[in-house]
Amino acid sequence: MLDYRLRLDGALDMIWEPLWRLPIRLSHEEQALLRSKAVRRLHFIRHGGASFVNSHHTYSRLQHTLGVFALAAHFDPDNRTLRTAALLHDTGHAPFSHTLDSLDGVDHHQWTREVVFSNEIVSILSRARISPSEVMDYIDGSTRSLLRNKDGVLQADHLDSWVRSAFVGGYLPVSTEELVSGMQYSDGYLLFTPEAGRHAVTLILEEALMHGSPANIGVNAIMRKLVRQLILHDKLDIAMLPFITDAHIEQLLRDEESTAEEYDMLLMESWRIRVTRKKPFTEAETTNLKKLYLAMPLIEGGVPITEAFPDILTSVEDMQELLGTYYVSWE
Repeated sequence: MLDYRLRLDGALDMIWEPLWRLPIRLSHEEQALLRSKAVRRLHFIRHGGASFVNSHHTYSRLQHTLGVFALAAHFDPDNRTLRTAALLHDTGHAPFSHTLDSLDGVDHHQWTREVVFSNEIVSILSRARISPSEVMDYIDGSTRSLLRNKDGVLQADHLDSWVRSAFVGGYLPVSTEELVSGMQYSDGYLLFTPEAGRHAVTLILEEALMHGSPANIGVNAIMRKLVRQLILHDKLDIAMLPFITDAHIEQLLRDEESTAEEYDMLLMESWRIRVTRKKPFTEAETTNLKKLYLAMPLIEGGVPITEAFPDILTSVEDMQELLGTYYVSWE
């Protein structure tokens, strides 16, 4: 019987990645990884964290993972270890992705390592004769690849995020087919034509503006505050975060008397959240925007795009003004 091509649960031996419009034939180990609890869980973790509350950023971390996997399989199809790393690179994320990163004890990098070396995953990789250590080297960037590098150069992990955000936001300037045709893979780097590189920079800067916007900062600060209350009231153990989903947290927030009312406000009245740089006189949640993802692409010849186009460097430097302390309160 003909099945539905958009299945992403490992039931089929093919994956159709709808953003990049790439069909990928799956190996047996890739099917097994898609069926694993560690990877399946990602479909129930929102990639944009709490921004699902007030924006179009509702897609899952598994959808992003499959986008990165599709790029790895397209540009380096015979590298089974890299393809595996692409499928596993985000498995340590807590519910709501980066929203909870600043809570004490949350370390998605360490949790990803623990997943890769877990019995479930090691069993799959051993049958395929893939080394977990080599997979981790790709994930943490020790082995430079289109997945990760330690050189501050745009890679496929961030590229998929920025393109996916632009697609759901309706501001993707070109089709993904055009973008892929303007890229090549060489010596562990994605290289862009000048035109494709400029398109990528536009998306990088737009994503930075989103991260520094009241729309994003406000809902994530409130969500983090509410989850912190669950922890303080012994309703949630930090150690459980890499094993549970957004829905688990949401149910706890509804069930806990100290969080239920404000959680309902978050969902239904997010327009009342105020975000300022100056501390208000009313009670406010303090949050710090410490980092923006501004890794720039290389263009043909391995040249950083900021060297070829100095105006881009100026735009990147301007984004640093978004960093700093914000205060979040209710109207």
